[in-house]
Amino acid sequence: SEINQIKSRIMALQERYSDLLGIFDYANKKDRLQEVEAELESPDVWSDPARAQDLGRERARLEDIVKPLGETSTRLTDSLELLEMAAEENDEACLLY
Repeated sequence: SEINQIKSRIMALQERYSDLLGIFDYANKKDRLQEVEAELESPDVWSDPARAQDLGRERARLEDIVKPLGETSTRLTDSLELLEMAAEENDEACLLY
């Protein structure tokens, strides 16, 4: 069925996406982003404006990688879940939307 074909494509995309996570060192960058954000929340960091500015720049660089990759993961997962719901309902008409 068309639903199964689309499901196979999404699953293939998820596999490729996993490879991208490794290439971009996603896990480490995500962890580092959390560390940088926590450090920027500390009032002590603002006593050293140069350090605070460096952390702000690092946060921006990390967000440019981490956020889009995280959003892609969410979209792929959501698409697969919706497709599985359509399959359970045997509703191929939902593919038109």
